Amino acid sequence: MDVFSVSADSLFPIASSQNAQKEQFALQYLEKGLTQFTEKNYQEAIQTLKQAVGLAPTAESAIDAYDYIASAYTTLGDHEAAIQTYKASIRAVPTRDLTHLALGNLYTSMGRLDEARVEYEQAVKLNPSTANRYSLGQGYLAVGLTNEAARQFEMVQQAAPTEPQGKYGMGLAYAKEGRYEAAISAFKSAISIDENYWEAYADLGFALMDNGDVEAAREVADTLATNDTTLGTVLSQYIYEKANPKMVAVISSDIFPDFLDSLGPRTQVSTLNTYLADPGDELVMSMKFVFSKPMDAQSVENVSNWSISRAVGTGRGDGYNTGLALPDTEATLAKTPLAVFYESTTQSATVLFKVSQNAAGDATIDPSHINFAFDGQDDFGLTMDQAADVYSGFSGFA
Repeated sequence: MDVFSVSADSLFPIASSQNAQKEQFALQYLEKGLTQFTEKNYQEAIQTLKQAVGLAPTAESAIDAYDYIASAYTTLGDHEAAIQTYKASIRAVPTRDLTHLALGNLYTSMGRLDEARVEYEQAVKLNPSTANRYSLGQGYLAVGLTNEAARQFEMVQQAAPTEPQGKYGMGLAYAKEGRYEAAISAFKSAISIDENYWEAYADLGFALMDNGDVEAAREVADTLATNDTTLGTVLSQYIYEKANPKMVAVISSDIFPDFLDSLGPRTQVSTLNTYLADPGDELVMSMKFVFSKPMDAQSVENVSNWSISRAVGTGRGDGYNTGLALPDTEATLAKTPLAVFYESTTQSATVLFKVSQNAAGDATIDPSHINFAFDGQDDFGLTMDQAADVYSGFSGFA
């Protein structure tokens, strides 16, 4: 009988048997390749897994092989080969949403955010699961499409109201829009669903800090410190960087004579230093302030950012000379310092100014009610905390 006269139906069992045999061999190569992958023999794993794909390119084993080939390439740093592997997998099985998701994640890790968004969108088209919508929401956030992101997270929340991811994502979207109150509420809702959702705690702390509630942000950081030290450290650093700088202490200068700011009204100028005992004497004195953060040295050393003045408080004992009329003997300090020196190692500024004795040698001063104010910025460009940018010996920092 002529072989070419054999019907297709009679040949089908033979072809089917051959396909089954190929798939069996493909499974064997897959298992071998997975063992090599687990043992971190990535190059060998890639070659073995490619053989599995070649034997049965549309079988389930091939899809698994594609995934591990791409993972091996990614581990080896060959991201372009990993991308091409995922694209080949999509061509073989175009309806598999997980491949689009994996490719989107790879693009995200590479900073190719628009391409990632396209893959996430395709994954949602194929399977609008909450996981895929959540990834798409993150993809929209990454490219600044906050309204679209919020919509995806809202649908996640509607589909899975007992899970925290929807509320958490909504919080991220609101925070990116600068709607911090709404973000704080959303993050708190996520935490109420899962009290161990530490990522939500961290972003709650960021939103609180951005909203100006430093103390509440620090409370969140304290909670994280005992539950997720990495996130706690990141939040604490953010709080540190975002908090406005303060003047927090006064220390003695090792070089210049200290201004005795603890002395009160009608102090004889000669009491401040023996070099001011004689009529007409002048002496450069100092106040040395410590800041809560590293400061911008140029800003600190700019004398126009400092001012020296007499206190004018109306509370009991607040005002200069306790509010009483000044005697004719009262000395006056220049409003602007002579110079200011910043020491980065101690985060301190030494403010220099001149004190003068009068012609009669009986000048008086009220050191405790002299205000030293600073209106500069720190290394992060933040201006001073107005609750701690002025110092006097009587009131301390205010």
